[in-house]
Amino acid sequence: MPDEREKVIEIKADGQLIAKSSLLLIERKSGPVWAMNQLFIAPGAPESVLDQVMEQVKAISQETGLKVWPLDPNVIAYFQKHGELTNIWAEKPAN
Repeated sequence: MPDEREKVIEIKADGQLIAKSSLLLIERKSGPVWAMNQLFIAPGAPESVLDQVMEQVKAISQETGLKVWPLDPNVIAYFQKHGELTNIWAEKPAN
């Protein structure tokens, strides 16, 4: 299990914060996972900012060997749309 209990993802453009989320390491019955809390995206941020956030999430999951449990509805929708993330999705709904 990783030493860090929290990973913060921040995306900046021109020195301004345009997206932020955190991953908290939690213990579930199935084992440790990263719980991904709310994702904040600034109004007017480029559409690609969500892709940038999710690239960092994927990298953290791969580096630590732990899956991600998304809690934000926009992130859940992203996971549903991008089947290549199924292998890092903890608690993926059956349907």
